[in-house]
This record gives sequence, structure tokens and C-alpha cells, in this order.
Amino acid sequence: MVKFYLSPEITAHHAPITYILSLWGKHTGCAVTFAPTPEGALTIGTSADATFRIGGGFQPDDFRQVALSPMGMLTGTDDQPDILRTAFYLINTLQEYNAPQPDALGRFQYVNSYQHRLNVARENIVQRCFDAVSKAAGVAPRREKTQFMLSHDIDLVHRAVIEDGFNVLKKGRIDQFLAILMRAAMGRPDWLNIDQIVKIESLYDCRSVFFWIVNRGGLNADYTFHSPRMQRQFRAVTAGGSDNGLHKSISEESFEQELQKYGPGAISNRYHYLKFHLPQAYHDIEAAGLKLDASVGFAEEAGFRNNYGLPFNPYNFQTQKPFPFLEVPLHVMDRTYFQYKKFTPAAAEKDILSFFDQHRENCVLSVLWHNNFFTNYKFKGYLDLYKKILAYIRDNKLKTVSQQEIINQYSIH
Repeated sequence: MVKFYLSPEITAHHAPITYILSLWGKHTGCAVTFAPTPEGALTIGTSADATFRIGGGFQPDDFRQVALSPMGMLTGTDDQPDILRTAFYLINTLQEYNAPQPDALGRFQYVNSYQHRLNVARENIVQRCFDAVSKAAGVAPRREKTQFMLSHDIDLVHRAVIEDGFNVLKKGRIDQFLAILMRAAMGRPDWLNIDQIVKIESLYDCRSVFFWIVNRGGLNADYTFHSPRMQRQFRAVTAGGSDNGLHKSISEESFEQELQKYGPGAISNRYHYLKFHLPQAYHDIEAAGLKLDASVGFAEEAGFRNNYGLPFNPYNFQTQKPFPFLEVPLHVMDRTYFQYKKFTPAAAEKDILSFFDQHRENCVLSVLWHNNFFTNYKFKGYLDLYKKILAYIRDNKLKTVSQQEIINQYSIH
């Protein structure tokens, strides 16, 4: 058990400090307690002799004008790192709370982030903060093998005729276009491949999560979720040992309405297009009774949107307690490389595997590969790249984890 003492001048911050130390304790296996006196305890206060010096408040407005050091740390007037406030600020993505200048979809933009400004999107800064707490407490820093959460957002199944078809027609391959068209006419469009993805992953002893959209049309799905054909694919996921979840659509419908359409059994969500706004999204997820969200990632860049590698319970400023659900941030997505970075598959492979090598410990790395990236026409090379990701996991004796395993392992509730 590790004892901490809060100096009288910061007792108003007891709740957020308890929260961040609870996360540290959960992820290091240490019990945390608060002592009534400083004797024999790690001290937290504003004075220079405190073990952990606090340089300000913990409310979102207290961070509005903060400036991070080049290493991504908050510092005090003496330029010493403010470890606890840094961890709290970063892990909860407080830079996004009511942030201005969203993109056309209303999303927080990577270009406006401190990660972009400081070039620290690939740095597990919160883990460094927690390692500093461990060092002060005389506790061995956390050293556990990284795990993976693989996932697939099922947005489109019928557009292979258009997107892959146009790709092969540009190359003069009328034979390939007719084959794509014939498969679609026979009720097996190329992107209706969920059962095939499950089989591919099973060859590498991997499993994943499939997120489904229940609303059709516009920017949402091009399929009807409750059609017999889609439900067969839905059941193939669980039959193969993988999980399903809701892919919250871009619509005015509430989670409650979409979950009614989805049916029983949903415990997780990922927002379609990663379109969400903090902190409202967290309150919506809580109200829906979901246990896990997997949306906190940048569309434009690989890496950490909150500079932490592990799932966490976000902090609820209204109740001054952690939300009951887990956030599992997203780190790597196919479309980041194809659409935003415009990398070749070979360049994407080098970048992704380098990121994995950099974070072989203390992470649950979340990878998103859309079902339409499993054909070798418009997205040629991305199926092979995904197989290389699966091989990396297998060959390095790492493992993929289910939603429930993540909840059981990382929730502080």
C-alpha cells in the first residue's frame, strides 16, 4: 500500500487527484491510501518540498491557457514537471473540451492539437508520468507485454461495384469488372466479407470486434442491418469467437433509439467517422449504459490522441468520479494511411510496425481495418498488410483481447 498526503491548500482537488492515483494504482497493482499527516507519505502540494508539486486546478477551464513543454509536460513556475496534472490533462483529452474550429463534420482536428504542434502523437507520456510516481513510491515501474484490440467498422458492403469497379475499369480490366458485378448480382458483393475476415484472423489465433451501423443512407451504412444476409454475417462473428458492437451513426437519433434497432447484447460503441464532441459524448455513452467505447483516435494521424497506451475510465466533472465505462483509444487505422497520409502499403507497413516496436510494453494497441480494405483492387496491398499485422502479433507472442477481457482488466469500477 502506498500512502499519499494532500496538503491543506489542495484539498479542494482531492477528487481528481484520487482519480489519477487510482488509475496509477490499477495499472501498477498498488493500493492507494491517503494519510492524515505527511509522515511516511508521499506529499502532494504547492510548496517546493512536496513530492508532487501541483501548479494549478483540475477543472477544464484551469487548463484552457496551459502551455506544454516540448516533451508534452505541464510545468510549474520553476519549470519542474507537474506530473499529476499532466497525466490528468492528457489522459482525459482536455484540450478537446469545447474546442473551437472543428472540421466539416464537427470533429476536433489533429492540426489543432498539441500532438501536432509538438510532434508527440507517438509518445506514451502518461506512462512516463506514472513511472515517475512509481519511482517516488519505490515501486517497480509497470512492465507488461502489449496486447492488441483489433476492430472493423462495417460501413459499406455494396460499393465494391462502384469503387473497385471503377478502379479496374481505369486499368482496362473489363473481365474483372464483370466478375465484381456478377458476384454482386449473385448476392455476394466483394465487401460482404465479414465471415472471411473472421477466418483469416483465426489462422493467426487472433480475434476482433466488428462495429455495425443500424441506420442506412446518407453518410451512414449502405446496407440494412436486420436483413437476413447481414444477420448471417453478424452471427458469423460470434460463432468465430469475435465480438460485435454498435457503430453510432451520424443522425439525430439517440443511443437508446439505435440500441433498440441493434437488439440485445451491445456493450460497446465506436462513433461513425470518429465524430463525437467532448464532454457530451461521454455523458451520452454513460446514459446508454454501454461498458466500452473505442472512438478516441485521430483520423488523420496514427498514435495516441490522449498520449496513453492503456484503456481508462474518463473523468466525469459533474460527479467528480470516473465514468463507469472504459475508453479504449484507437491508434492505427487503414484510412489514415490511404486517405490522409497517402502512403503506399509498403510505407504504411514500415510506419505501423515501427509504432508497434516502439510500444511493445504497457499498451493495448487498437487497430481498425475496414472490411473494404480486404479486396485487392482500389485498396490493393492492404489485405496483405493486415496479414502482416496479424503475423506480427503471432510471431512476437502477443495476444488480442476481447471487449470483456479489457473491461475486466482495466476498469477502476
